[in-house]
Amino acid sequence: MTPRKKWTISFAHAFLLMAFSTLWLNSSFTYGDEKLLVQWSSIFKRVVLKMDEEPPKKDYLFINLAYDKALIPREEGTGKDIITDRQLLADFFQVLKKHQDSIKYTVCDVLLKGSSDADSALQASVRGLKKIVFPAQLSDSGTAEELAIQVPSAIADYEMVNGGFLKFKLFQNKTVPTLPVYMYQQISGKELKQQFGWYFQGYKPVMNSLIIDYQIRTHELMDEAEYPVINLSELMLLPEEVIANDFLKHRFIIMGDFNNDTHETIYGSTPGTLILLNVYLSLMDGQHLISFWWWIFLLVGFTFFSRRMLFPEPDPITHKYANLWIPLLRSATFLSILSIVSYLIFKQHIQVLVLTLYVNVLRFIIQLKKSDWHFSQLKSWFLEIRETYFNFN
Repeated sequence: MTPRKKWTISFAHAFLLMAFSTLWLNSSFTYGDEKLLVQWSSIFKRVVLKMDEEPPKKDYLFINLAYDKALIPREEGTGKDIITDRQLLADFFQVLKKHQDSIKYTVCDVLLKGSSDADSALQASVRGLKKIVFPAQLSDSGTAEELAIQVPSAIADYEMVNGGFLKFKLFQNKTVPTLPVYMYQQISGKELKQQFGWYFQGYKPVMNSLIIDYQIRTHELMDEAEYPVINLSELMLLPEEVIANDFLKHRFIIMGDFNNDTHETIYGSTPGTLILLNVYLSLMDGQHLISFWWWIFLLVGFTFFSRRMLFPEPDPITHKYANLWIPLLRSATFLSILSIVSYLIFKQHIQVLVLTLYVNVLRFIIQLKKSDWHFSQLKSWFLEIRETYFNFN
């Protein structure tokens, strides 16, 4: 086969890899071992290259609701349920309403379910608030569940894959936007919508699943106190003028239980409220947009990758397993480097292990036509694949 024909086949095969990679990234599934690559890529960018710009600390106020609880009767059976103190929320929103023109936005990550004696007061306090959103859950019918109080709300559900959280779906049930999307659309004025089976922002294609690049992390918030965090009950002890001018003015107000409502991520235990905020920050940073130049980058990278993997030069190593583990190592290394460069330049990760598995299966099929391969090697090849990809001990 001539070199020109090999490059032509490699170029065509690159389109297949691009489509496969894009569809895989847009799904909610992630191969478990790739979490390590995502984590270290972020650390390399943040610590070594110092390329990350943290959101301005003066722009945010985090209000912890962990210690502001009340009891309400259970809806089913006897006993009590623990909820966030709605009377305290009502008192706070009365202050916030008076000064809402000077506040950038408010996220109150409190699921308003069940009934309490303070519901009417809370309803009155939030009536007329414009720049605010509460979370809701996705019902079995595919719509947002009704809350106990009429407030602006959006879906805050997300999937935990392989025992932890890595990807966030922007739209649940295909068309229902999540809270970060609702917040992004309200603040930026840009609309995300589904067309032709895909998602778009204007004419730009959009990833429905994001691998979040956490701009604000738990240790920065809770341990190092880089951002202002205050308990709601402590805040409400202050005079209204102090609350408005020293805490609320020109800030995003982020309210949630930062102690108990936590989930495991690749960066450790993270409050759910902080996950939602980081998804919004990723949207504001444009990480959901699929760049034309990213596709060109993938086309070039996958063309060279296909040329090297599908039409390799003769290898002088004669070990009986060399034709198994050397291609695996080379393909995984090449794709890992490609993924890191893609992340640093275009803020997009590339699935590595699944593509590595695929291209080596394809190599095996090609090698079957050669004299030095025969079906008796099939068992050893599968054993090698199992040890490489499915050994989780």
